[in-house]
Amino acid sequence: MFVFLLTGWNVQAKEVKFCAVGDILLDRGVKNRIRKNGVNYPFQKVFSLIKKNDLAFCNLECPVSLSGTPSKKTFCFHAKPTYLNGVKNAGFNVISIANNHILDWGRDAFLETKTLLEKNGLYPVGGGKTQIKARGPTIIECKGLKFAFFGYVLLRGMTYRADRPAPAWAGTDEIIKEIKKIRNKVDFVIVSLHWGIEFKQIPTGTQVKRAHRLIDAGADLILGHHSHVLQSIEYYKGKYIVYSLGNFVFDQHKLYRKQSMIFGCTFKKEEITSAYFIPILLKDFRPHPAKGENAKKIIKKVKLLSNKYNIKLIETSDKVFLMESYSNLFFGRSGFFK
Repeated sequence: MFVFLLTGWNVQAKEVKFCAVGDILLDRGVKNRIRKNGVNYPFQKVFSLIKKNDLAFCNLECPVSLSGTPSKKTFCFHAKPTYLNGVKNAGFNVISIANNHILDWGRDAFLETKTLLEKNGLYPVGGGKTQIKARGPTIIECKGLKFAFFGYVLLRGMTYRADRPAPAWAGTDEIIKEIKKIRNKVDFVIVSLHWGIEFKQIPTGTQVKRAHRLIDAGADLILGHHSHVLQSIEYYKGKYIVYSLGNFVFDQHKLYRKQSMIFGCTFKKEEITSAYFIPILLKDFRPHPAKGENAKKIIKKVKLLSNKYNIKLIETSDKVFLMESYSNLFFGRSGFFK
């Protein structure tokens, strides 16, 4: 368990603004842009959208280190430690290291990545020197509220030795045990899952069942990534499941892999309010707020993907609010339209 306290806040406020995005890659084509334009370049168009939040989550899809040796695999990612400055300057402070690329340069580079995040005042989630440590929560206290963040890699054919440094891996029952251990000690439990099938835009039945079991066990919010595309959003028993947030900083070219979002909400004592997403389109491998037809296409996609998952989208000029479907609201499940 890792415990962090964000100091300097009015602890009486008890209202925390939060946002989350998907995969951030700092290698390959993105690395070339950073070399040419500086570490802030990938995030320049979304600075104001991220920095206004108290907690901002992303999935770091590569190790950042001076040490290590590249693995013999088709896609092997790595970035210089200085590139983390761009992530930090953008406003991200909760960083998942539970993914299938964080070990690309070996265990020493993995541990160096985790240490560098901590030295930069960022909060790594889902990794440790052993599986016991990796599977435990990262505890963050912010503005009078206490959060438990978990991160896990849930990909077919991937497991990690219990006694070696690695990202967290666990079966559903093991994750549930971790949630139940901490549930009554914190205000909110957020679970980040690196899962699913690459480029598939609909979650599998296994993903849906697993997500429901984690919510039933006490999770308040589930954030998914790995597929590199947007997937469905579900409202289940008063909680949100974002099956995949898509790419955020990445060098893929097909349109459906460049369509993305920023998910956001406000945490208040005993409730999550004002859930929304902002349509994002990647241009030159970096996120831009989507406008006009580009925004309409992303909103339409999320609506279609989420149609059977109890979500109603309410569009405004700059964001799309999420509510449970009108059919359920009509029957009084949330107190509306009674």
